[in-house]
Amino acid sequence: MKKFITLLALAVISISAVNAQVKPSFGFKAGLNFSEFDAESTSEDATGYHAGVVLHIPFGDKFGIQPEAIYSFSDVDDAFKFSTIDVPILVTYKLVKGLRVNLGPQLRVDVGSEFDSAEEEALNDFETLNFDALAGLEYKLPVIGIFAQARYKIGITDIVENGDVKENGFIVSVGYRF
Repeated sequence: MKKFITLLALAVISISAVNAQVKPSFGFKAGLNFSEFDAESTSEDATGYHAGVVLHIPFGDKFGIQPEAIYSFSDVDDAFKFSTIDVPILVTYKLVKGLRVNLGPQLRVDVGSEFDSAEEEALNDFETLNFDALAGLEYKLPVIGIFAQARYKIGITDIVENGDVKENGFIVSVGYRF
């Protein structure tokens, strides 16, 4: 029991020391989505937009966690409109001052996607939850708080029921963290 209390006290002191050195930063971002919706025998390209909030929680000088909440919309010509709330939880690693690598999973919640034709709608419905893997870079101007991000998204789960459709693509954003 004494070992447990000692370890707990050391953990609390360590976390307090790290938090005293670096503070979380909160902000917002917006940008463009360049997506490719891959189906069994075809592929459709789409351009969309996104906007949301960002929280960066540093753990020491190099590592951090960056949860986000983002509204995202893509319109695939003559096929469907894809509207989601994206929640990435990214691990960040600082390469050099201002430049970070971002890696992690993303949960996507459908909030009103729809098919443009009744024929396609009869075939499938959109999945409520989807998962992606993200990898990217972020550059933040050190003093000002403005940042730019570029990420690649790989769809892990199908976006429609009873179908083999995944979304992959690039995401570019600009934002500001306080």
